[in-house]
Order: sequence, then structure tokens, then C-alpha cells
Amino acid sequence: MRTPRLSVLAAALTLALPAAAQTTFQSYPAPGGFFTLTDVSADASAMVGFGGSGQYLWTSANPTFTLISSEIAACEVSNGGTFVAATLPDPSNGNLETAARWSASSGQWTFLPGLGGTSGSSLSSVYDMSADGSVIVGLAWITPNIAHAFRWDAVNGTVDLGSVGGSATSSRPNCLSADGSVAAGWDADAITGAWRASRWSGGVQSLLGSLDPSDPINGWSEAWAISGDGQFIAGGSPSGLSTPSGWNLEHLFRWDAVNGLVDRGTTNLDPFGWGSHLTIPTGVSDDGNVIVGQAGIPGFFGPGMKPFIAREGSPMTLLADDLIALGVPEASTWTLSSVEGLSGDGRVLAGTAFDPSFASYVYRVEFQPVSSTYCTAKVNSAGCTPSIGASGVASVSSLAPFQVSATQVLNTKNGLLYFGFSPAALPFQGGTRCVGFPSIRTAQQNSGGSPSGNDCTGAYSFDFNALIQSGAIPALSVGAKVYAQYWSRDPQSPSTTGLTDGASFTIFP
Repeated sequence: MRTPRLSVLAAALTLALPAAAQTTFQSYPAPGGFFTLTDVSADASAMVGFGGSGQYLWTSANPTFTLISSEIAACEVSNGGTFVAATLPDPSNGNLETAARWSASSGQWTFLPGLGGTSGSSLSSVYDMSADGSVIVGLAWITPNIAHAFRWDAVNGTVDLGSVGGSATSSRPNCLSADGSVAAGWDADAITGAWRASRWSGGVQSLLGSLDPSDPINGWSEAWAISGDGQFIAGGSPSGLSTPSGWNLEHLFRWDAVNGLVDRGTTNLDPFGWGSHLTIPTGVSDDGNVIVGQAGIPGFFGPGMKPFIAREGSPMTLLADDLIALGVPEASTWTLSSVEGLSGDGRVLAGTAFDPSFASYVYRVEFQPVSSTYCTAKVNSAGCTPSIGASGVASVSSLAPFQVSATQVLNTKNGLLYFGFSPAALPFQGGTRCVGFPSIRTAQQNSGGSPSGNDCTGAYSFDFNALIQSGAIPALSVGAKVYAQYWSRDPQSPSTTGLTDGASFTIFP
């Protein structure tokens, strides 16, 4: 357990537990009974899926599932539901299964050109679409046995993204960044046939590697989800470990250009592990800190694939357990069967679920912000406006720090952090007090910066996770919303003190 640098007022330890910050759970009856949600837009303003009579679209502007096609097929959706992409039979081309895009403005489907080949009744397949719907990626056949990743937009048409093995091997993109610049998926090894996680950016393809220590370069792996600008990619890979019955144990990975492939673990196994344990992420936040998806052992005799959530610095956990900890009552009585997407800010996710009567629903969960700023800072005697900030996730389990910091403060001055469980906007020492009473203060820190003179090079930082996990203040529990503000010395100010603006944050499991 980490020990925080903390000196609290004695009265602070008697604070009552604060009301938990609300995580909301909304449910919508599945159209046509059985229903499969297949995508959530990057801004969570639209959802699509299929079941019953065909494909259905939900938008925040029209929050009911509306039939847009009689076809039963998986589909992808843009922000606002302006475009939907799917694989449908093209009546003008012998009903070959073909990548297509639907426009809300026209209500019509446009079928996209392939790469010159077909396989059986298939020309091409859609796998993802950019946030504005202008770019689509998928798989298209170049011969009856070989398919390549493609990228389509209205200017360049259908472009072959290629494969490491050229025309002798296949590739497929499973996901596309919200800005349409980076795709990721898999590329087949020419010798072993192993699918290897792959990335396409600016016309250049690269392999991401594998978590399998026996073959970290060309071992099995697959990319499934990507952040808004393509900086972070999440996927699954054999870990070199086995289930209790000797089947492959696949772990979640997160990739970025600086850290490469990082093993993020997986969910707990059933006692026997009858079958390969798969981990398939379906969404990653723009900052890479939150990943959601399904993990487990598929098949009738296994425990099934269950939704998970993985936050930076914390172990992966089942989504239901996470929501129960955050005070969502439905999570303990409903069966969450999937999570199909995550908004770029990491705050909204959606999937399918069954209520206690086993009726089918689509659910949407909205978390409180990880952190945000509010209130007004006091301009200091050097003419600077001190600023508070936060980095990371406040958590009872994360091994990573959650730093609450201040910049643009005076150099070589003592300061400290005040925090409490309610906001304020009260006149205070020539500025504004942003934290309500009662409040708690940390031990003093020195701002450092320039060793002499009077400037704004000072800064403070406090690892709040160390305090949360120390157990010194029981009120710092899962779901609590905390408000904080830095106070510092400013000898040239009439009040001789300085104040930042305020920061609020929610404590997660």
C-alpha cells in the first residue's frame, strides 16, 4: 500500500460519507424481440443493430430503434446516424454480398466497388466506418481464396491496403479511427497462416507483434478496436499461458508507438477452462485509458463471453462488477450479454442485456467524468493565473498514480491542496473558494521552480490515489465525487495567498 504525504485536520476524519456520483443506466426494449447491437458511434449519439425485421437505427435525436433495412446484417454507424454501413446483397450484381453505405438524407444504399475478385457469393464486406461516415474499411476479394483490406472514400474510391505477403496472403481491417486516418486488424503469415495484428496508416502497413513469448514477432494476434486518432490500438493475443484444461489463454493488449504491445490481462476463468479463452475488445477511449469488450470461453459448455472493462492501472474486471461497485442496481439483476462500443471520451458504452424476466434490451451506461475543472482562479502578484489539473484515473485499485497538480504558481512558495465533497464559489482571501465546507487539507509542498526572483515557474503535484488507497479517509470510496483546489503563499498579494481554480473527479473501482 502506498503511503501518501498527508496531514489532515482532525475534524476531517469525521466527515460523513458523501453521496455517490451517479453512473446512469438506460435501457431500450429490443426491436422485434431478439436483437444484436453491432455498433455505437464515436460520440455515442447513434447506435445500430439487427434483429426482428431487419436493421435498426437509434439516435439521441430520435431515441427509438427505427427500421432502415429489411436485411439481417451487422452494420456500422457514423455520428448522428447520418450514415450506416453494412454488407448487403447487391441486386444489380447478381446479389453478391457487397459493402454498402446508407445515407439518412436519401434513405438509399450505395454499393461500393470491390477489388476485382469474388469468392462464392461474396464481393466484399464492411468492418468499420469513420465518425463522419466519409471513410469505410473492410475486406474485398482479389481471388476466390485471397482477400485484402480495403479503404473507401468518395474521392479515391476503393483502395487495396495490401498484405505483407502481397497477392499470396490475406488481410482484414477490423477497425478504423474516428478521423479515418488509421485502420487496424490482421494480416496472415505466408508460412504458418497465423493472423498477426496489423496497422495501416498513410499507405504504410506495419505488424504490431504478439504477446506469445515463443513468437513475439509473428505469433497469433488480432487488432479489434482503435482510438479516435489511431494512436492507441487494442486487441487480443495468445499469452503463452493455458487454461486449466490446457487450452490457449488469450489476453487483452494495448498498443501505441511509444510503449508497443502491452499485456493488459483478462478476466477470471471458470474452474475448468473447457475451451480457448478469447479476449475481444470492442472500444478504446481516445486517451487509451479505458477499454471495453468481451472475454471468456465461447460455446455451450463454457461460461460464455462476458463484457469487461479495463481502466489504466487497474486489473480488467467484469463490467457488471464494475457497475455494481458504482451503485448501478440493474447490474446485479440483469444479464449483460455484450458491450459493443465506447465513446471517444470513455464515458458512454452500450450493449445488449436481458432483464430479470429475460426480455431483451439495449442498454447505455454513462459514467461521470474522470475529472473536470470549474470555478475561477485568482490572478497572482506576478500577473499569472494559477491553473489546477488532473492526470490519470482516481481509483481504489489502480497501480498508476492520479496526479492533481497546479501550474503557473509562484516559485519557491509553500502551498497545499484542499479537498472536500461539495463545490463552492465563495469570496475568499481576495479570490474564490471553490471547495465547500467541511474540507480537508494535505501537507504543505514547495512549488520549486526558479531558485531566485519572483516568477510563475512553480508547480505542485499530489498523488491522490495514494491517499485513496491508504484508507486514511473512508469517505474516499468508489463512486464518491471529490472537489479540490490548490492554495499557496503569495507574499506580494494583499491577502498574501494564491488560489487556483477547482478540479472535480469521481473515484472509480
